Amino acid sequence: MTVKDMTVESVGWRRLDPRMCLVNLRWLLPPLGILALTALASGGVNWADHKLQIVSALLFVYLTCSEMIRWRTTRYRVTDEQVEIGSGLLWRRHVAVPRDRLRTVDVTSGPVHRVLGLSIVTMGTGQALRTDRRDQVKLDAVSTAEAAMLREELLPRSQATPVDAPKGAAAAPVARTAEEIARIDPAWVRYAPLSPLVFVIGLAPLTQAYNLAERLGIPVDIGGAVLGAVEFLDSIPGWLFAVFALMMLVAGAIGTVLLFAESWWRFRLEREPRSGTLRVSRGLLTTRSFTLEERRLRGAELVEPFMLRWGRGARLKAIASGLRQTLDGPRGGSGALLPPAPRQVAHVTAASVLGEGESPLLPVRLRAHPRAALRRRLFRAAMASGAAVTAAAVLAAPAGWSIGWSMVAAAAVAAPVSFLLAADSYRSLGHTLFGAYLVTRSGALLRRTVALRRTGVIGWTITRSPLQRRSGLANIAATTAAGTLGAYIVRDVDYGDGLMVADEAVPGLLAQFIEVTKE
Repeated sequence: MTVKDMTVESVGWRRLDPRMCLVNLRWLLPPLGILALTALASGGVNWADHKLQIVSALLFVYLTCSEMIRWRTTRYRVTDEQVEIGSGLLWRRHVAVPRDRLRTVDVTSGPVHRVLGLSIVTMGTGQALRTDRRDQVKLDAVSTAEAAMLREELLPRSQATPVDAPKGAAAAPVARTAEEIARIDPAWVRYAPLSPLVFVIGLAPLTQAYNLAERLGIPVDIGGAVLGAVEFLDSIPGWLFAVFALMMLVAGAIGTVLLFAESWWRFRLEREPRSGTLRVSRGLLTTRSFTLEERRLRGAELVEPFMLRWGRGARLKAIASGLRQTLDGPRGGSGALLPPAPRQVAHVTAASVLGEGESPLLPVRLRAHPRAALRRRLFRAAMASGAAVTAAAVLAAPAGWSIGWSMVAAAAVAAPVSFLLAADSYRSLGHTLFGAYLVTRSGALLRRTVALRRTGVIGWTITRSPLQRRSGLANIAATTAAGTLGAYIVRDVDYGDGLMVADEAVPGLLAQFIEVTKE
């Protein structure tokens, strides 16, 4: 993407939708709402006691005005070669993106945008870092009809004539209707509470109450509140404490269900043969549409967090070139193809997306790793348990606790957890070659199974620590331009076996480094 100042002709330029001015007024609602609530609660507003609210209101007025100026000064056009956007009042900025560098075209519409019939179109090149936004061209906002037209205009059309067809052969007819691969099942909502967020969202009412009190000018002594809460918990019976903990978990479960519904409701995964793309559409209040070209697809990834795996669920992600690097989360990370769903559904969806008869991600084909990999994990578990016991001994004296009993309690908790995680981490290890795919799996708290097309591997990185060299192990990383990680690792594999697998996956790439000996 190039960013430069230039004088451009006025042919074919379009402006954002004028209804965007109404959307920009949303910035004024929070401060005005707070001041209105304060006036109703106190019978009037004492401006001297609400300096923070006044400053906030002025800030939101500035944001509203700047958004309106952005709408007034932004224009765009789509030519045969590139997409151009011009914006700015005092400092003009012109962005020109070649159309052949566009990788994704996403359409998003929040609640306010949906009421006004508007959408946000985000075109990405997928080449910048996670914290950079220069890889995107965003139009906020255009009409919903204009967004659909832009999406159809910018997506490439698939070639109907096969590559090996005779020159001048007629193009085969291409289906115009989208093929549905997967859609939301209301029963999948049961997987929403199987997330670590269930322990965090339960605390949200307390944090929201504190924020509201702060905005209303009510003084809150955090230190005193914490000490008071500790004294209160010490004075109540154990069963009441258990009731409070259960209420927090229930609130967290309800929160995760609501978050799941907002993010994934009306989910559909479709294949559009005419454009050769996969399309994911989802969302309850805020609708999102993610488009991925199939020719850029390099594989799939099965993500199984510990709690979700316990419920026999999984998430499915695409491995493709041009995806923006975003973190996984309850709303779905970059390239999410499926919400938390039954593991079997994830395998069926993976097979359909990759165009295979069966899923390459099935665990039955994976080859186990050497026992030396288990010993490495057990050694780490012993070190972690020892560190926990030492920390308990150091902290026991200042707290007035018995050092011996503190060490015993720490060992009783840390040792079983550490060794169980070590054993589970070893059971998760596996790799194989299945057809056109290199398959690897690893992880305990977050297990990832990756099926990467061999044609997508552009290099190998072999890493061996001193302990790995002593045990005859190695980490073999398949470097690729696809996905959000840049490399997918076969962890703690036998060194010789790992080299042979790498050479078989991409013949000739490691030939000069491998010497085959006859015994």
